[in-house]
Amino acid sequence: MFSPRYWTFIFIVLAALGYSMFRISQAPDVIVSPADEYSYRHMTLENGLQVLLVQTPEADKASAALSVNVGSMDDPQGREGLAHFLEHMLFLGTEPYPEPDEYQQFIKQNGGSHNAFTSYAQTTYFFDIDNEQLNGALERFAPFFISPTFNEAYVDREKNAVHAEYSANLKEDGRRIFSAQKMAMNPEFTFSNFSTGNLDTLSDRDDSKIRDELIDFYQTHYSSERMTLVIAGDYELDQLGNKARNLFSDIPKRDVHFERPDVPVFVPEQMPMDMSIRPVKEIRELRFTFPLPEIISQYQYKPIQLLSNLIGHEGEGSILALLKKKGWAESLSAGRSLSTRHASTLVVNIGLTKSGLLHTEDITAILMEYIDLIRRNGIPDYLKQEQKMLNEMTFRYQEHGSISGYTTRLSSNMLIFPVEDTIYGDYRSEPASDELIDAYVSGLTADNMLRTLIAPGVETDTTDPWYGTEIRIRPSDYQAPAEPEWTGALHLPKANPFVPENLTPAPGKARDIPTLEAESVGYQLWYYPEHDFTAPRAHVLISLKVPDVQTDPAQRVLARLYARSINEALNTYSYPASLAGLNYRLVATSEGLEIAVSGYFDKLPVLLEQVFSEMKNMDVSSDEFGRYQASLKRSLENNLKARPYQRTLAELKNWLIDPSFSDIELLPVVGEVSLEQLNTFAEQLGTDISVTTYVHGTLSQKNAVAIGELTQQYYPATTPSPAESVLVKAPVGQYQQSVEQDHPDSVITLYLQGQDTSDAARAESGLLAQMISSPYYQYMRTDQQLGYIVFATAYPQKAVPGLLFIVQSPTATPQEMLDHSQIFFRDYEAELETITDEEFLLFQEGLVTRLTEKPKNMGEKATNFWADLTTKRMTFDTREAIAEEVKKVTKAQILNLYRTAVLEQQWSWLLFEKGEPVQELTPLNSLDRDALERFPAPTTQDSTQPADSETSQPDAQS
Repeated sequence: MFSPRYWTFIFIVLAALGYSMFRISQAPDVIVSPADEYSYRHMTLENGLQVLLVQTPEADKASAALSVNVGSMDDPQGREGLAHFLEHMLFLGTEPYPEPDEYQQFIKQNGGSHNAFTSYAQTTYFFDIDNEQLNGALERFAPFFISPTFNEAYVDREKNAVHAEYSANLKEDGRRIFSAQKMAMNPEFTFSNFSTGNLDTLSDRDDSKIRDELIDFYQTHYSSERMTLVIAGDYELDQLGNKARNLFSDIPKRDVHFERPDVPVFVPEQMPMDMSIRPVKEIRELRFTFPLPEIISQYQYKPIQLLSNLIGHEGEGSILALLKKKGWAESLSAGRSLSTRHASTLVVNIGLTKSGLLHTEDITAILMEYIDLIRRNGIPDYLKQEQKMLNEMTFRYQEHGSISGYTTRLSSNMLIFPVEDTIYGDYRSEPASDELIDAYVSGLTADNMLRTLIAPGVETDTTDPWYGTEIRIRPSDYQAPAEPEWTGALHLPKANPFVPENLTPAPGKARDIPTLEAESVGYQLWYYPEHDFTAPRAHVLISLKVPDVQTDPAQRVLARLYARSINEALNTYSYPASLAGLNYRLVATSEGLEIAVSGYFDKLPVLLEQVFSEMKNMDVSSDEFGRYQASLKRSLENNLKARPYQRTLAELKNWLIDPSFSDIELLPVVGEVSLEQLNTFAEQLGTDISVTTYVHGTLSQKNAVAIGELTQQYYPATTPSPAESVLVKAPVGQYQQSVEQDHPDSVITLYLQGQDTSDAARAESGLLAQMISSPYYQYMRTDQQLGYIVFATAYPQKAVPGLLFIVQSPTATPQEMLDHSQIFFRDYEAELETITDEEFLLFQEGLVTRLTEKPKNMGEKATNFWADLTTKRMTFDTREAIAEEVKKVTKAQILNLYRTAVLEQQWSWLLFEKGEPVQELTPLNSLDRDALERFPAPTTQDSTQPADSETSQPDAQS
C-alpha cells in the first residue's frame, strides 16, 4: 500500500500528465511539458529531412543543430577516424562561402558559439547566435551538407589538426582507458575501432588519396533522410519553417544502402574476462561491464535506468554504503554506457581506496550479491512507481538550459525516438514488467562480465597501439565466496522520504534585484522572490568566511578535509534527496566554506538542517581521516598531471591572486596536518566567521527569513567580513615562467594584464577579444597548423581586464608559438584599421547579446546574482553595466587599445610556458612579488537597506 503522501504525489503527476495531453493538442506532433513556454512543430521536407521547429519567445539567442546517423563505428577498415576527420573538414569552406573561417567568424562576430562532435553512431553540428542573425548563420551552416569544397590544401592541413587533437590526449587517462577497453571487445564490433584518427590512418596512400575517400564517405552517408535538424529562435513557426525549406531542401537524398552489422559486443566464448589498465594519474577503479540486449526499443520502460538506480544507490543498504563502511571504496556509479540498435552495456564503476585494491574479489562478490538480491526478490512496485513519478515530476517542472545544448539534445533524440517523444522520451517511464526486467537482470552475471582494474602498478603484458596504455587481458578467475560475511547487510532502498508534497509556488512580491532582509555584524541575509521561473524550487547559497583559511595553507587544507568528512557522513542520508530533485553541496573555498542547497523547496530546510547538524557534530575515525588525507593528496598530484595548458593556467592564476596557494605548495601540508587539528578546526568553526546567506526561489519572504534564522542558529556571525583576496599588479614588461610536466606537447599561455578596473576598460578589452578570437584561431590553428588547442579570449580577473592567448602543440616549441603570435599581432593591425562600420557594429551587438542574455533557468539567475553579491556589487548589474559601456566603444578606441596593449606592449605580459624558455623575456621569478603593487579589492556599491516587510521595494537605482 502507498502512503497518503504517495497518493498526493500521484494525483499531482496525473494532473501534470493531463495538462501535457492538452499541450500535445496544441502541438500535435510533440508531447510538451506544461511548464514549457516554447512552441514546437515537426515537419518533413521533400528530401526526407526530419525537422523540428522551436519558437522561443523573447529569447536573445537562436540555435540550430543537425545530426547525421553516422559515426566512428562506421569508419572504413584501415581508415580509423575518417568520420571525425570529415566533421572537421565541413567547417573549412563551402561553395557559397569558400573561405575557411567565414562560418566561424560570422558566429563569433555575432555573439555566438559553435562546435560539433562525432560519437560512435552519430555526428552532430550545432551553433548559437544573436537571435537577429539566425538567417545569416543558417545560410552558412546549410551548405555544410550540400556543397562542401573539401579544399585540397585544407584537407592536407586539417590532418595535422586531427593528429594534434590525438596527441593532446596521449596522456589523458579518460581517452587512454576508453581506447584500452576496446581491446577486450569483439574486433568485428566496429565500436572497438580507434575513433579519433591521426597521421597514420589519414595519410594519402599509393592507391588512394584521403580527399577522395572523404568525398566518397560523405556521399555514402550524408543523405538527407539520415539527418535530423532542429532550428530554435524567437520567430513564428511559419517563419522557421520557411527557413528550413529554403535552406535545407537542397540537401541531397542519396541512394544509401547501409546497415550496421549485428555482432556481439564481446566474443561470447571469451567471456568472462579480467582486464588490468595502468593509468598515468593516481587512479584506482574497479569497473564492471555487462553486455545486454539493445535498449532503444524499450526506452519507454527504462529497465537499465531502473537497475542502474538500484545498483548505484548510495543510501542505507546499498553497495556503496557497505563498501564505505569497510573502507574499500570512495565512490560508485552505474549506468548505460553503450547503446546501439543491436546491443547495450551497463557499466558499474567503483572508486577504490588503497585497501580496496586488496579486496577486489570481495567487492565483486558484494556486487553480485546485490544483483542476486534483485534477481531473487524482483523489484517492488513502489520502486517502479517512484521512478515513474520522479521522471514525470522532472518533466513537469523542467527548465531550459543553453539553447544550443537543447537543440543538440533534440536533434539526437530525433534519431532514436518517435516524433511525439522527441522531448518526452527522456522522461517517459512506464513501469517495466517483471519479464522485461528479467531479460536484463539475466545478463548481470559473473559469467557475462568484463572486470577491469585500473590502478598504478597493476600487472600488464601488452600495450594499446594507439595510446601506449599498458594493459593485460585474461580469462576471469573470479570465484564467489562460499559464505560471505556481509550476508544481510544489503537491501533495496525504502520509499524515498524526500519526495516533495508541497509543490505550490508562493513567492513574495516581484523585485528587480535581491534585497537585504537582515543585517548585523558580519551577517547578511539576502532574498529574491522568483517570478520568471515558476517551478516550486529554491536555491540557497551560504558563505562562511573564515579568515585563517584565506591566509594559512594548513587551514585551507583542513577546510578541504573537513568538507570531505561532512560530505562522507551525509552521503547515505542525502542520496535519496538527490534522487527526488533536492541537492546540496559543501565545498571548501579560498575564503572558508560554501554551502549550496537547491531543488524542490518543500524538504529543503530539512536537508539544510541535517547538513548543519552534521557539521556541528563531526565524528571522524583515524582510519577515515587517513583515507581522506590520502585522497586529497592524490587529487593534488593528479592536478599536476592535467593538460599542459591547464597547468600553465593554474600557475598563472596562483601567481596573480594574493593570497593563494598552488597545488605544489599544498601537497606537503596535506601530510603534515593531523586528525587532532581537524577536530580543532571543526570545534572552532563558529568562533570567528562572517556569514552571507542568499535565498532565491518561488518561496515566501517568511520562509526565506526562516532559512536565514536557521543558519544563524547553527553558525551565528561573530566577526566582520575579512578583506578579499586581491590581484597582483604586474609591472609593464615581458616576463616568463616555465612549468615542468611529463607530457609530449608544448604550450604557451600568454596573459596581458590591463591597468584599469572600470566597467569601460572591461568593455574595451572584452570587445577586442571578441574581435581577435576567430582570426587568431584561424591563423595559428588552421593556417599554421600549430596545434589543436588554440584560443584567444578575454580573461578578466577580479574586475581587472585581461587578454589571454593559449596554444598547445605536439610539434612547435614555445619560441615558435610566440613568434607566430607576434607575426599575427603585427599583421592584424591592418585588419583592424580596415574593418567597416557595419562589421564593427556586428561585433558590438554580438558582445552585448552575450552579456545581456537573459538567464535560461532559475539556477542560472541565482548564480548570476550570487556572483555579484560575492564581489560586493550590490547593484547586481555587472554584465548589464559592461554591456552599456560596450555600446559606447568606438573603432578608434579599439585600435588604440590594440596598439597600446599588444603592439607597444604597454600592458604587462606574462608568459607561462611548458617546453623550453623563449628568448629575450625576463624570468618572472626575478620580480619581488611581495613588493609589487596590488589592485584594490572591490568595495560595496550602493548597499541596499534591509527590507521591513513583504511589500517593501528596492530603490529603482540600487
